[in-house]
Amino acid sequence: MQSSILKALSGLMLGLVVMLASGRPAAAAELGDREARLVGTWRVQVTLVDCQSGVPLSPPFSSLLTFALGGTMTEDTSNPAFGPGQRGAGQGTWTHQGDHTYGARDVAFILYTTPPDPQTHNPGFEAGEQTITQTITFPDGRDAWTSKATVEFADTTGTVYRQGCALASAQRF
Repeated sequence: MQSSILKALSGLMLGLVVMLASGRPAAAAELGDREARLVGTWRVQVTLVDCQSGVPLSPPFSSLLTFALGGTMTEDTSNPAFGPGQRGAGQGTWTHQGDHTYGARDVAFILYTTPPDPQTHNPGFEAGEQTITQTITFPDGRDAWTSKATVEFADTTGTVYRQGCALASAQRF
């Protein structure tokens, strides 16, 4: 009896060790190469642009985006338009849309209101939320992508008070 229990436990432990040791490659194989391509952390250069003309509205700034298996993501930015501690990290989801294209959407809290400041390219922000919706494309290879995004700001009641656009390029971290 004890021998059967020990054999069963040994088999279970061996299966657990194999599963844990295989990590990302096994999970990525389940998803397929196209779905797993985005998974990982990316150093992103973001430029806010005029939605109609594409003309840059401010100097580029850096962000970090991390995409996890299962379709979740986190994001953090160094955008100098926000005051110290004004904006929290973004959290969201991503999906594979076909070929080399992905969609992502994340939300970050704006924790306090600031007035406009032209010197820092700060248009002024209300406490509430920032939502970024982007289309990500891999034009060449696996270690770089570009994106076009819409950015929406809403106050604490959910009323949208500003919309904008951004272009970005990313390199695998």
